[in-house]
Amino acid sequence: MLAALLCLGLTLPFLAKPVHVDDANFLMLAQGARLDAWRPHEIPVNWQGTLEPAFQVLSNPPGIGWWLAPVVDAPVWAQHLWMLPWLLLALWGAGTLGKALADQRTAAMLLLGSSPVVLLASQSLTPDLPLLACAVAGLGGFWALGPRAAWGFGLLTGCAVLFRYSGLTLLPLLLWAGWSKKRLPQALAGFVPLLALVAHDLHAYGDVHLLAMTRFQSIANTPRDVLRKGIASLAMLGGAGLLPFLSGRRGLVGAVLGAALGGVGVWISSLSGIGAVMTVLSVASGGGVIAALSAKKGVDRWLMAWGLGGLLFLLSLRFSATRYWLPFLPALVIAALRLRPNRGVLGATVALQAILALLLSVDDQNLALAQQEAAEWIGPGPGSVSGHWGWQHHMQAQGWTPLNEDSVPMGRLAVAENPWPQSPDPQTCLQRERSLSLPDRWPGPRVHSALGAANLHAHVVAGDPPVETYAPWTWSNEPYERVALYSVCSPQASEGLPESWIPGTPWVP
Repeated sequence: MLAALLCLGLTLPFLAKPVHVDDANFLMLAQGARLDAWRPHEIPVNWQGTLEPAFQVLSNPPGIGWWLAPVVDAPVWAQHLWMLPWLLLALWGAGTLGKALADQRTAAMLLLGSSPVVLLASQSLTPDLPLLACAVAGLGGFWALGPRAAWGFGLLTGCAVLFRYSGLTLLPLLLWAGWSKKRLPQALAGFVPLLALVAHDLHAYGDVHLLAMTRFQSIANTPRDVLRKGIASLAMLGGAGLLPFLSGRRGLVGAVLGAALGGVGVWISSLSGIGAVMTVLSVASGGGVIAALSAKKGVDRWLMAWGLGGLLFLLSLRFSATRYWLPFLPALVIAALRLRPNRGVLGATVALQAILALLLSVDDQNLALAQQEAAEWIGPGPGSVSGHWGWQHHMQAQGWTPLNEDSVPMGRLAVAENPWPQSPDPQTCLQRERSLSLPDRWPGPRVHSALGAANLHAHVVAGDPPVETYAPWTWSNEPYERVALYSVCSPQASEGLPESWIPGTPWVP
């Protein structure tokens, strides 16, 4: 109980964190569920630069939209409270699985609950926290409790697919566990949510969303893309997933190999300075974490399939993000605990993870606050807004309309630099009215930095050209956000005005 309260307490200071990054996606899906609960993906969104149905661009099942629909108009602190039961369920699952497979209930709860990426997911409105809860509580209950309860926990494991399609990777693990525990019929219950979701999609849309999103995700599979995603995934695991100190000697070997792989990332992306240093350190840490996996016994092989299978799955996605590790993180937690780490090292690891989690959370909240402040500084619409994430959410709340790529703005154009701004029609003349730079007043680590080459939320930062990154955090003092407000003008009015955007010149926000 104390372990659960401690982990819950870490997230309470961030209940008022503004809508941030992909939170905006899922609040739109919740709006769709509010308008039509059976067809939430019919709501139109602008997330790739063009207004289109969410079915075409939001590569997530409707579960989070259904969950958030009752609180979609509530204050943001109430929306965050609405998500916290999933954290408690995840912690219970970690303790149950830790007790069953490593005889360490409290340590498993603390190690998972202090993970920076778990704490950050607990502050978000994304499907990642429910996904984690279904995965670890479902598999934990299936392993630890009796045959009768296994029916329900098999079903709970399968419910992960209602929140993210990465939940599909849990079904083979569930069958393996069912075979090992002589509970194969109960394991088959995990397929019920998937079959129900497919039937729902065919009735609601005439197409299976999972198949549509498989096509949507399969666009970054060149050898270089896959290599970059692999390096970034390891960096994100070791930089903001788990720290590698519990892996012992094998962790040192993994760290050396990881450092070499990080060097490859530095080379192919031409990184230098602090970006290069943080890349090598993060990938080395990820190598140390992965090294905890073992093929020694049946349970170890099951955990290895869970962890390495997750890494292989991440290579198939469009891009890497730290939160994508969440359904696979419990395997690495339990694998580390099965190595029987020293109690002092375990305590120090939990403490360091909690400190790092709080530092990264403060910075991520600062970025969210900066975009909210920038939107308030721009003021009410009408007009066109360029950029996504929380910035778009706050601007739409003030009457602005997301700009379609290569279209003419509606009289005025408000642009934010970080959240992937869409460029207007190149023949449009825009004259800058005013601009704002929100400076860095935070001495701690940064989770989104072009100068420091790090991004918690992806393996690239917006720019011209975009900045390739690997590490989930770094050190930098660049502004949190830069925004500008333009008015549409005639080409003649732009003569002699250096802060006007002239047709035919590069689009520089």
